[in-house]
Amino acid sequence: MASAPVDAPSSSNLGKGKIAQAVAILGERIVTGDYPADRPLPVEADLANALNVGRSVVREAVKVLASKGLVSARPRLGTVILPRNQWNLFDRDVLHWLLRPQEVDPALVRDILVARRIIEPEAAMLAASNASEADKAEIRAAYEAMVASVGDPAASVRADIRFHTAVLIASHNAILTAFSPALSAILSAFFEISIQNAEVFPNNLPAHGRVSDQIIAGDPEAAREAMLGVLRFTEDDISQRLGC
Repeated sequence: MASAPVDAPSSSNLGKGKIAQAVAILGERIVTGDYPADRPLPVEADLANALNVGRSVVREAVKVLASKGLVSARPRLGTVILPRNQWNLFDRDVLHWLLRPQEVDPALVRDILVARRIIEPEAAMLAASNASEADKAEIRAAYEAMVASVGDPAASVRADIRFHTAVLIASHNAILTAFSPALSAILSAFFEISIQNAEVFPNNLPAHGRVSDQIIAGDPEAAREAMLGVLRFTEDDISQRLGC
């Protein structure tokens, strides 16, 4: 047996150990259909040989995949691939596997865009009504971090996530606040698509600034419309490039 597993596809949230690499390889193979739904994974020994890892690594990797809704242990059938409607689409790694820049699923992109339109403009409207002074300061600081991050992709995505999370928190709606980890996962995965166009992030900064201004001014309808402007910009860019 080799001393290290085969090279793994990139993943945002798994780390670099053998288990993480095995999860990334198997997860991507599942979402691409190499391992079809409702069929069992290869047996543990075969997976261990294919990945050049020990069987204990495979067992731990399968546990992680099960926690993401990709597989399930079934009596007499072994570990079975679950259908996509049971996958955790709020999981950062699952989203990254599904939204790989080279093989983006346009239907999933459309669904994400629709979900953001349902949630984020309403969150901005509530934030304009409910934000505390501390909330407003955080939104402004997050926007300023976005401006300062232009040219640094990693800093840009961190600042963008910070901004949208701050708006959700400022809504003071428990359900919207609970949605913030899912939104972080969505934005992180989306950035892998949008980064292909270097102009997208800086060109959408003025719209984010208007969201910040209107929340701070306490104008709910204007804040809602400003957030719609942010989303329209993203939608137009992605639709043009992906044909969504």
